[in-house]
Amino acid sequence: MRSAIEFLLLGLVWGASFALYRVAIPEFGLAATVSLRLLLAATALCLVFGSPLRSVATIDRRRTLGWLALIGAGTTALPFTLFAETVMRSSAGFAAVLNASSPLFSALLAVCVWREALSRSKAVGLMLGFAGVALLASLRELGPLRIGIDAVLLGLAGAACYGLGVQLARRKLGDLNASAVATGFSVTGAILLLPWALVSLPAALPSWPAISAVLVLGLVSTALGNVMYFRLLGRIGATPALSVTFVIPPFAMLWGHLLFEEVPTPAMLASTAVILVGTALTLGWRRTPR
Repeated sequence: MRSAIEFLLLGLVWGASFALYRVAIPEFGLAATVSLRLLLAATALCLVFGSPLRSVATIDRRRTLGWLALIGAGTTALPFTLFAETVMRSSAGFAAVLNASSPLFSALLAVCVWREALSRSKAVGLMLGFAGVALLASLRELGPLRIGIDAVLLGLAGAACYGLGVQLARRKLGDLNASAVATGFSVTGAILLLPWALVSLPAALPSWPAISAVLVLGLVSTALGNVMYFRLLGRIGATPALSVTFVIPPFAMLWGHLLFEEVPTPAMLASTAVILVGTALTLGWRRTPR
């Protein structure tokens, strides 16, 4: 029961991040919003878990630090920026649906780059998942708004970054504690985006709603979200924990509706269903004997 509650809470806070971008970015700017999100998360995670290199032997620290910096840039700074821009060009729910394709990219890269075996169910899952993405890309109307193909491409690029990052982290940082990986990635992202944020600071002090949105993004959606995710990972295993991807789009649509009166279209709902069914098959969610 406790795991189920944490699972839903994780979907709730991660889904909220897409809508909160729309609150913070108009006043802080994209660079400052994403940078502050990572800076707050990195500070909180360092206070909770300590240095990401604390358990690494001295002789291995340079190599580990290099991979933390490289993979961290591709799984925090870059995709966070891409999805923030996607949200501002579409909606919270639309961006979250594109984010749900991350496990599909991870599985595709595992097969194409690292030559992992492809089962029949995974092959069907990949085809279904990307068919859902194609449906979403072809039917991009959101009420009176016609979403540009640029928003789709930005979101898919962010999802591909997450997919590649998962595979690289698994292969290059597999011996590192999961909390240390999360801390290192947040620190890397904050450092990389800080110069851009410093030259893009807002001219006037943002409002309290915008400040609150940034605080929630950094401390709740990122820092607390990562802690909750790794607790689930250790308690219920990798595949069930990854299935949090299934509940993020509905929660993002809910937050978008509550905060901005966004209404998901039938095309969004249909493509979400197809993508999530494909993701479930790709992750190995199918009925097995007891």
